[in-house]
Amino acid sequence: MEDFQDNQIHVKDITSSIITNPYGAITLPYDGSVDLNSFSRILEDKLSSSYKIFWFFGIYEEIIKRNKYISFRKLVCRMIVGAWYPVTQYKLSLGIQDRLYDLIILIHEKYNIPCDMNKNKLLEFIENIEDVEVEKRIKTLHDYVPYRLLTPFFTRELAIVKEDFKKNGIKRNKFIAELTNLDERAIYKIDVNNKSIEINDSWYKYISANQAIIYGWMHYNLVGYLQKRNPNVPAIPFKITAPSKRDLSKATKLWTEINRDKTVSDIYTGKELTEDNFSNYGNLSIDHFIPWSFVLHDELWNLAPTFKNVNSQKSNKLPDLSLYMDKFCEIQYKSFDVMQRNPKRYKNHLEGYLSINIAANNERKIEKEEFNQKLKANIEPLYQIAFNQGYGVWER
Repeated sequence: MEDFQDNQIHVKDITSSIITNPYGAITLPYDGSVDLNSFSRILEDKLSSSYKIFWFFGIYEEIIKRNKYISFRKLVCRMIVGAWYPVTQYKLSLGIQDRLYDLIILIHEKYNIPCDMNKNKLLEFIENIEDVEVEKRIKTLHDYVPYRLLTPFFTRELAIVKEDFKKNGIKRNKFIAELTNLDERAIYKIDVNNKSIEINDSWYKYISANQAIIYGWMHYNLVGYLQKRNPNVPAIPFKITAPSKRDLSKATKLWTEINRDKTVSDIYTGKELTEDNFSNYGNLSIDHFIPWSFVLHDELWNLAPTFKNVNSQKSNKLPDLSLYMDKFCEIQYKSFDVMQRNPKRYKNHLEGYLSINIAANNERKIEKEEFNQKLKANIEPLYQIAFNQGYGVWER
């Protein structure tokens, strides 16, 4: 998603009067010209799918780009782009009933689009795609989402005619569209014939002027939604947008030092990390045993030295534990033992092991058996969760 600061329209001072959203953590600036009580409920906690969240993200981005008239199809394309990284890069579930996930996977696999494709290029590709199956699924999404987002604004009217619409969703949609054209209390008007929306002036001004807080509010609600549907997945807030840069300089320096004193072998090939083998298999490279895109950290206890070519082949996949777990523990303890023998020099390196309950100190040496037991106790559950999330097992 585009950073809101890249396309600022106008930012005014936030008033001291604020309205709290349903979660209580993010507040929306008060403005008497818009219905904030209804607005604060559009991304409520009872959502059964991610549609409303990503549809509103699309509206937000179009407003930031100064667009008031937006087609249904354009917004669905933005929904796809908005959910692209969480789904393709991090394998996050969007919910059992969510069809957006299936549409993203279809496009990703059918057209072999990389997870980290530039957002603007991805949007352009999807907008211009000519695929009957993709088009059918896009239509399914915009048949209901534009209308459902606005239901909090028309609670009273919909309650009166509730029985009439129990078995007729199309009739309900038409009724909501008619209501949007009677006044401007909702965020936008719906043009059923042209399958488009028009942002109402008051909401256009409000969202434009308070874009930073609106972005934070959307992001917070999305994190909450995804966390509930991926309860065992770590670092959800950092898995919504494109991956940041990794810092493996500390690990590279450490393993270079260790390998210089006593030659180390790659756990995947069994080959020693020597100059001759670097020529054949690629230079020294640091591998995330459990993929980085799942753990989103560079802690030493999940890293192992390998060859660049081997690391590229393994890519974003899980190692076979039956083949590599013991070898990983072996090489991990080799580096840990070097560090625990010189805790002052490697103090910052050792701190990372505290998170997996391995504490090095001058009073007691941690033996190999204890170290391996604790390391496995942390690696194996992460491995299983990542596997359940859809991370494949690497077959060399």
